[in-house]
Amino acid sequence: MTRMPPTASTRFRPPTPVGQWLARPRMNALLDRVAMRRLSLIHAPAGFGKSTLAAQWVAELERRGSQVVWFSLDSDDNHTLWFLSHLLECLQRAHPELDQSVFQILEERPEDAERHVIPLIINVVNNAPSRCVVVLDDWHVIDDSRTRDVLARLLEVSGDKLGFLVTSRSTSGLPLTSLRVHDQVVEVAPEILRFDERESRQFLVDVKGLSLSGMELTELHTTTEGWIAALQLTSLSLKENSDVTALIGNLASRQHGISDYLAENVLDLLDPKLRRFLLLTSVLTRINAELATLLTGEANAEQRLEQVLYGDLFLQRLDDSGVWFRYHHLFGDFLKQRLKRDYPDKVGELHSLAAHWFHDQGMLSPAVDHAILAGEDAFAADVVEEQSLRLVEHSQMATLLALVAKLPDSELRVRPWLQLAIAWAYCLLHFPDDAFSSLELLATAAEADRTLTAADRFRLSHESLVVRECVAMYQDRVSDDHRLKDEVLEESERLHPWTVSVAANVVTFFEIHRGRGPEADRLQRWAQQYHRQVVGSFSEVYGECFAGLIAFHNLDIALAQHHWENAFRTACERSGRQSHAAKLSLGLVGKLLYHRGEVDRAEELFEEALQLGQRAGVVDFMFPVYESLAYIRIRRGDADGAWDIIEKGEQAGLSLQLTRLWDRMVATKERLGFEARRPSLPLDATGREKANIEGELLRYDLSHLLHTEDPAAVATIRPQAEALLVELQKQGNHFQSLRDQILLAAVLEVNGLTEAADEMLREVLPDCEAAGIPQPLVEGGRPIQRIVSRLIDSPESWHPRTRTLDWMRKLFPTHAALEEEPSAADPEAGRTFARPDEIDRFATLAPKPKSLSEREREILHLVDAGYTNREIAERLFIGRNTVKWYLRKLYRTLGVSTRDDCVRRAKSLKVLP
Repeated sequence: MTRMPPTASTRFRPPTPVGQWLARPRMNALLDRVAMRRLSLIHAPAGFGKSTLAAQWVAELERRGSQVVWFSLDSDDNHTLWFLSHLLECLQRAHPELDQSVFQILEERPEDAERHVIPLIINVVNNAPSRCVVVLDDWHVIDDSRTRDVLARLLEVSGDKLGFLVTSRSTSGLPLTSLRVHDQVVEVAPEILRFDERESRQFLVDVKGLSLSGMELTELHTTTEGWIAALQLTSLSLKENSDVTALIGNLASRQHGISDYLAENVLDLLDPKLRRFLLLTSVLTRINAELATLLTGEANAEQRLEQVLYGDLFLQRLDDSGVWFRYHHLFGDFLKQRLKRDYPDKVGELHSLAAHWFHDQGMLSPAVDHAILAGEDAFAADVVEEQSLRLVEHSQMATLLALVAKLPDSELRVRPWLQLAIAWAYCLLHFPDDAFSSLELLATAAEADRTLTAADRFRLSHESLVVRECVAMYQDRVSDDHRLKDEVLEESERLHPWTVSVAANVVTFFEIHRGRGPEADRLQRWAQQYHRQVVGSFSEVYGECFAGLIAFHNLDIALAQHHWENAFRTACERSGRQSHAAKLSLGLVGKLLYHRGEVDRAEELFEEALQLGQRAGVVDFMFPVYESLAYIRIRRGDADGAWDIIEKGEQAGLSLQLTRLWDRMVATKERLGFEARRPSLPLDATGREKANIEGELLRYDLSHLLHTEDPAAVATIRPQAEALLVELQKQGNHFQSLRDQILLAAVLEVNGLTEAADEMLREVLPDCEAAGIPQPLVEGGRPIQRIVSRLIDSPESWHPRTRTLDWMRKLFPTHAALEEEPSAADPEAGRTFARPDEIDRFATLAPKPKSLSEREREILHLVDAGYTNREIAERLFIGRNTVKWYLRKLYRTLGVSTRDDCVRRAKSLKVLP
């Protein structure tokens, strides 16, 4: 599985002292409060020892039993996805159980990744035995509002098991008001952080070994006001020049320039070669010996770094092995200013050397940053371009777009290969307008680029075609352009396997919706050779999902299960459990389980697949998640929950302009008895789109007639419905034909046409039994139960196989109780779903307490702790209706009817401690 760009491990280590740190008992006295608060903030200007104090506290917090992780922030963390990636990488050091595949969420859901990542973090931390403290060093570099909101949300929901220790030059970007109100913040301000006179004396005399009188110490403390950086520079100056009186006089006359004066004084007193070394390496945010040698030309760079370190020249060691270092920010900024003054012609060259070194190490982000600072925009674009299609193939679309954002527009506009990768990234992230804009830039750049060969132009034009048709697939449009099949698949040997793999999937989608299922199946079999050559899982998982869809349409449930479970397995192995591909395939496995009657398990999978939001693949993959989950909610007696699910589906259909999805949701509303307005046919719909939409409109009309006795309307609509069944059979979608035939049978039953209803249903009963899918019959509710009851009682009228009849009796064991049919006027007559008090015969057996899911246990613990449904929903990032459903499920499992009884029963069974 791939990840965001490599991160220097030194960012996750606190600075370590060269000798000993000054003991500060008055600072350590604050630790009792730090251990109990969500936020501890050390804020002061540069040079006040913020990071040093935080590093001292790390050791003490660990001694007290907390797990502590360190995260040094830099400018890249203003990109929210990189901040989250680095935060996760940091947290994994304390919580290795944090699922690796969570990183894939960042790549595949760049617009709202935090909605999914934050709950995962909170759940992992809350399940750990000890508290975790995250140190965020240099928070002041973060000015991105979204990144700030992520930390605010983490602080809001962190609870007792997660705390943050933040160092910053300001208090900006932190939710201090609410934290102060709830007494959840410890603040260490400059006036607290600066050395008092006793600490100044200890630092200069005991730590630095200076021989100073009491009056001199008092004057130095008063002049520097306990500013730690000034005291450190003072100690360095006095080592080379012992004229304390003169130094104090100069300091007193420089009220606003003490640091500059001291830094100049220290630097001018150094050996010229050492001074040159400091200046040339100051362009680096992190330094190692190899980089230092490259920039300075000194073969003994390792010894030179040790000299700087032990000379107390504001160099901090970042790892235990002494490989990586950094200059203190205050001193580093001064060195950079002096570098521009003393070596103005060297700055660009130094950044160039660094850029090429980071590029060779595969560290893309710093390579691009240094290249741009060197004025080498073309090289910066080269770095991104050479890795761009590999990043797409690895499903690292968000990383690619973040790197692209660093590049100047002048370079982007002239690079057709880079624009191709950008177009792919936008396409796969479901941003069609941006994808088309990139394709337009690609065409312009390619036309102007005289270096492109004929082979290059062939590949660019054909890949552009694949991107366009892939966008059409996501928009639920079936292209009438057959060039994808004729020009791309027929020329597969001249194209990259990724291109061919995706093209095969897009053509498969088109063939399915052209009613050419066998051709689509043959195409997927052929495409497997290309799917397996692609490094990432995206195209192979889609291929398996389409192959399973073809099998499901043919009622070959076992083969569909094989493909969809294989899709899930492939996604987990190659992209991770939290990836888009894994959740996509879970929704389809849920569809299979649901129609087989394994409702409880299907519901869990649908809930997980629902996390994909509106970008859950093609419309055919979205249907079951919204539609089936709404049916499940209704059968649980949760009408509000069903409504919420359908509303989400409608919103997805409207926002993505997926008319077929929106129409299906409206028809589902009508089927379940909600008020719904009949959709209309779009004026600009193509012939094929009209046929698909007309099918959904017909399902709406049939659903309406389930709740309204109107024989005249039934007589009108029946021929249209029967024609739809024939057309679906011709297209090879036997499953949808079966469902629609059951719906039509229910309508006929409700409207008193019992013979026609019997005939209609007995045609599909053998198929339902052979495929092992009872749920379409269960969805038919009371009308279907009455028909089945009559057919069971009169087998001589239709001569079913014994196996089919036995299956029906098992399916509806209480059919005798339905012999007295309610009249059509009976409000129960057309009811198509079970009452809350009816048994869901096809859910899996209620789990024993020991097999409760992790989510059920979480909710039990929160109920026991006195949380309301709203508070539980906010804490677990789920809907309030979802909490209600879990509680009802727990009531059934534990055989209780109230929250208090639920908790008592769970404790008696040792489910709760």
